[in-house]
Amino acid sequence: MPAVALSLAVALLPAPAAAEPAATVPGAVTDFGVQQTALTVFEAHHGTGAGGRPVVYGVQMGSPGVLSVTDPVTRELLDTAYLPDSSGAWGITQTADGTVYAGSYPNAHLYSYDPDTRATVDLGAPVPGQTVLYGLRPGADGRVYGGTYPGAHVFSYAPGEGFRDHGRMYAGEQYVVDVAVDPARDVLWAAVGTAGHLVRLDLTTGEKRDIWPEALRGDANYPYDINLVGGKLFVKRNKLQGLVLDPDTGAVLADGFTMGSRGTSPLAPDGRSVYFTSGAQLWRYDLPTDTVGPARDAAGQPVLSDGAGIGFGFLDGQLHAVIGNYGGQALRYDPATGASERYRLPFPPQALDINNITAGPDGRIWTNLYINGNLAVLDPATGAAANVGRLGQADGFGWHGGKMYQGVYPYGGVLVYDPTRPYRLGTNPRELFRLQPEGQNRPIAFASAGSRVYVGSTPDYGLWGGALTVYDTATGARVTHRDIVADQGVISLAVVGDRLWAGTTVSGGGGTAPRAAEAKVFTADLATGEKTAEYTPVPGADAITSVVAGPDGMVWGLADGEVFVLDPATGAVTHRFDVPGGYSGVADELVVSAADEHVYAALDGYLLKIDPLSKAVRVIRDAQTYRLTQDGRGDLWFRNGVKAPNRAVQYGSHLLRYVPEADACPRSDLRPHVYAGAGTAVPNRYAEDGCTVNDLIRDEARWDSHGAFLAHVAAVTEGLVRSGLLDDAEQDAIVAAAAKSPVGR
Repeated sequence: MPAVALSLAVALLPAPAAAEPAATVPGAVTDFGVQQTALTVFEAHHGTGAGGRPVVYGVQMGSPGVLSVTDPVTRELLDTAYLPDSSGAWGITQTADGTVYAGSYPNAHLYSYDPDTRATVDLGAPVPGQTVLYGLRPGADGRVYGGTYPGAHVFSYAPGEGFRDHGRMYAGEQYVVDVAVDPARDVLWAAVGTAGHLVRLDLTTGEKRDIWPEALRGDANYPYDINLVGGKLFVKRNKLQGLVLDPDTGAVLADGFTMGSRGTSPLAPDGRSVYFTSGAQLWRYDLPTDTVGPARDAAGQPVLSDGAGIGFGFLDGQLHAVIGNYGGQALRYDPATGASERYRLPFPPQALDINNITAGPDGRIWTNLYINGNLAVLDPATGAAANVGRLGQADGFGWHGGKMYQGVYPYGGVLVYDPTRPYRLGTNPRELFRLQPEGQNRPIAFASAGSRVYVGSTPDYGLWGGALTVYDTATGARVTHRDIVADQGVISLAVVGDRLWAGTTVSGGGGTAPRAAEAKVFTADLATGEKTAEYTPVPGADAITSVVAGPDGMVWGLADGEVFVLDPATGAVTHRFDVPGGYSGVADELVVSAADEHVYAALDGYLLKIDPLSKAVRVIRDAQTYRLTQDGRGDLWFRNGVKAPNRAVQYGSHLLRYVPEADACPRSDLRPHVYAGAGTAVPNRYAEDGCTVNDLIRDEARWDSHGAFLAHVAAVTEGLVRSGLLDDAEQDAIVAAAAKSPVGR
């Protein structure tokens, strides 16, 4: 989803009530519940409610998504309407007949809300195969317009007529992130990402014309929010540069200013002013003179907004604005007197999806919320979760020297946090560097060795080529290897032996189509990060989402629902096998259990246990298992989630734990064949108690005599034959090897 100019204000909301301490029961799954509730308001619209009452409609992230109604004068919550089967909405507007419309994700449905009856209706999907609706705007005769992702369509809806698909706005593009409409002329403008296009659509004839300035076309800094006000087109680019254009020719009328808000206000009552936020200030654009600058208070000082505006309106000549996404902040400004007031609206906090999970070295479990970015920590011993503070959406976590390394979207920030010290964003955690100047926006994968931390990342919107970054914690030196595998992102890392191993994805940044044909595994020098070798373990795979050091000394990986095992000495693939579930994104993960040395996989909702010897796969869970990680005890942690018909995963606000079954022989002998003081051709296997045949043979122990060892081997193998683990011929081969061995002699 494209980056949005979001307020940095922290919504320090109370964490949910502590759960009861959960017993650690081998083989059991424990649900620790919602980790935190928080506020994420995507967009607000100032309109009218029942009886013409002035209200603010806000669309929020939730399980499901929420349309909330508040009064900007009395500052009370009037209604909370739910948008079934959605997780939120990026667009909200009201048409002349009073109907309110919200456009959702990930089901890309349009919802109507009647302010008088408080009834919400799911009107369905305007365009099949989409996941997000954007930029709702009213047209004539009660019609509403919007854009879509990933098809970059424009659609409209009218009561009595239903949906109309106006088609894809630009070939090869995926996003129509906003629209503006001139009902009088029956013309629509579509902001198209990510290569940068601004399409003028004649709704009568269907003619489309790209009016984006020629010098800006192809630039990934594409038009993001657009508003038609006073006959001029106001554009915020996705990197926050503002433009004002002639809506028919695209000629630049004004530029050189920053716009952080979700677009602008409507035309002010004075007929000449348009307002927006820039940084933490309210700004004003003067239409007749095409001049722009801060709005001033009575003392001539800039009016502070405390963040980015996400919805503007006028009431009794005064400007009202909802500010930021996370705290319910609002602003009132009187242009006549310069008086202003900052206050809060009571948008209701919701349970939000967990975006990422990491286990700290002290056994506590940290979770980060999707989009909202709040960080919480759970103490498994007490079941209590606490909100730590807002971090930003962390797409990657790593640990080194007791400190947490955090990869934050959308600016590609890498931060370091010391959990033993108070949380204070800016100092702890503090930003080490940003990868956005290197064309990266998602630091996803982390690994460490010696004094170095390694970061794998994927490219920014409209770009190709991920990166591997090496950061030296002792010296602060950093080197970033961009496009280390041509046109591929780096999404998984592991240190195995004296090399760094990495997995890639063929995907470029948002809004792009892959240029590469198949994902790779590559190795890199631990000191420099320079690539040393490149392999194709699963031909044709789109992504290698996980690489780990296997319990058998091999490199294990997960690619598009297939597990592979690779010999680190040669790079040769020794095993490949399908597992239940299909590729579901970068959250697909392998971990090697510290409790029973089995390999566990989470993908497509499944939790799988894989025998490292036989490669047999056991299904532990067949649904609601995402974002797998492991703590120091070997317990597995993950979030829940429901897969929508379009395969988007939502409603994942709960944190769960699976405790592997008891293992009578930790750190088992995993040599592939049985060794009884001498080698055999008998495959090594696990018994039901977690011991392998090699564990039970105990040829490494001190024996009083060779005869005692031989009797022990005979007794053990006889029991394994009775249990069905060995057959008679295999028992004979093992006993014969023991007889020839020097053990006990």
